[in-house]
Amino acid sequence: MIPNRHYFQISFPSSPAPISDVWRTLVSCLRGWNCLPQWFYVSQIAGHPEIFHSEERLKLTPEEIASLAGERGLKGFSVNTGYGTRSIAFQLSNMKELGNQSIFDCRISEKAPAPDDWTKLIEAIMIQWPCIGGWQWDHLYRVWQWACTVDGYERNFGVIPPETRIYPQKDVAGMSPDREMVDISKNPGRIRDLIPGIYFVPTAEMWLGPHFWQYAKCTKEEVLAADFFLEKRDTPHFLYLKSWPQPFTRPDGEQGRQQQRLWKLLFHEDCEWPPGSGTIRDEPMYGPPELMP
Repeated sequence: MIPNRHYFQISFPSSPAPISDVWRTLVSCLRGWNCLPQWFYVSQIAGHPEIFHSEERLKLTPEEIASLAGERGLKGFSVNTGYGTRSIAFQLSNMKELGNQSIFDCRISEKAPAPDDWTKLIEAIMIQWPCIGGWQWDHLYRVWQWACTVDGYERNFGVIPPETRIYPQKDVAGMSPDREMVDISKNPGRIRDLIPGIYFVPTAEMWLGPHFWQYAKCTKEEVLAADFFLEKRDTPHFLYLKSWPQPFTRPDGEQGRQQQRLWKLLFHEDCEWPPGSGTIRDEPMYGPPELMP
């Protein structure tokens, strides 16, 4: 079952330091939301398995994790409370051999205590460290819009829209059978790679940091001049943009057209729904029942 929860992601041009301060910022926000777990499992973290020696998995309190990060000079963390219906996980990792760029994100199960609005955390982090961007979204909508294999789409979301382009993908290693892929290149809720491991997400709320603009196809001034945003807030640390009252849950109707405006403004790209239509239809078509109006 795919949880219909709100997730966040923050991307950095380089690893934020010290990691213990990033962790303490997260802990402070979770405590303020009354959803801080008493303990976490700590995995082998961010490409540093040597620091754990023979320990397979540590079970630590939030305070012990902060101490661990400082004592062992960690460059990231990967923590979770398990994999049940009330579990939660957070990870901050860099791209290792692909560069020092880093991502901070989460996994929230359907019954886990967690906020529906991550604004406080996103802004607290982006004020303290230079960032590429911050986003929050409806997780079920994102998984649907990103579903790119035929078997995965049909298993989770039923019938694939009939005009969708399907194409084969060969296994370059020659160890697995070829797969049938779903073309999501014009989905309103798709992603766009910026640099290895870092991508743009067209969400109803975005926090675009100073490092974002080198990847956009427009200037910050052009975005400030756009008239379709509900709210714009320019700060020294990020440009906050709100284009819909809640996280997007549909690729059609006015939500779809707002995502289309984001793609055209920021990257001079277009989108369509349903696939193959060449436009954004007014009526809701396809997708999980939970996201139907």
